[in-house]
Amino acid sequence: MENNKNIFVEKWHSVYFFIPLFENPVVMPAAEDVCSKLSEKFGRVTPLSEEQKMPGEPAGLKSFVLWDHPVHYSKENQDVPSQLVLYGGDVFDRSQFDESIKAQFWACPDREAFLERCRYSIMASNMLAAGLPPLEQYGILASYADALLELFPDCIGIYWPHSRNLVPREIYTASSWNRKELHFLDGGLNVRFFTVSGTDEFLFDTLGLTPIGLPDLQIHCRNLEPDEVVVFLRNLAAYLFEYGDVIEDGNTVEGIHHEKWVCQREDAMAGPMRVVLDVNPGDFAAGNR
Repeated sequence: MENNKNIFVEKWHSVYFFIPLFENPVVMPAAEDVCSKLSEKFGRVTPLSEEQKMPGEPAGLKSFVLWDHPVHYSKENQDVPSQLVLYGGDVFDRSQFDESIKAQFWACPDREAFLERCRYSIMASNMLAAGLPPLEQYGILASYADALLELFPDCIGIYWPHSRNLVPREIYTASSWNRKELHFLDGGLNVRFFTVSGTDEFLFDTLGLTPIGLPDLQIHCRNLEPDEVVVFLRNLAAYLFEYGDVIEDGNTVEGIHHEKWVCQREDAMAGPMRVVLDVNPGDFAAGNR
């Protein structure tokens, strides 16, 4: 099963990234304005190089150094500041979304109409940040997304490739979480819902935890209210995000009706191929469970 997990993780670039989307060609702000906005959120920020211009082409990039968020390298006994990177504008390829992916864009009430407006994009990522504590690393990315929405008022939303989550700007800025530490999950977590053809069974899973080193979650069930299962998975995903991969095979979690539900690592029932933490909902379980 470990190989399945590696296949999914290795298909992504080692740097986490997200894609702000636009209806019209992208107009870049001045580097000074970007530095000023990032400094409001991250403390001291400077361009990596004054000679490095704001990107005007898709292959171009501009890096910003976060001096107050360094990574310590014990071998060299050295602190190296992490960075944020902004890439140039490009035409957005909407053909990458097949019907199965679009069906899980739950944050978009009218998916097709919204996608029609997603014509241009930029890309944003971190750099030299893997050594930061996870909550800090991904909290920085969440706040970076906030900063870009402020710097680009014509940005209509963000696509999060690692979770296959398309989030309109007004949904992302009005966070669905009551704690800032969990804001990353507004884009980085996608709770998906599938019906099993010809049965009364449902499959719920998450997408987005595996690329950040945590197990995605899965429930195969019947006779449970879908909204309650979604809330359950969101809360369990938030727990893992905050405390790490701490649930072992055979451990139990409290179910929707306060039962004990057993957890077990299994191959995911719905792609992409990865190992998930399957939660067996006891009397509500579907399939051969």
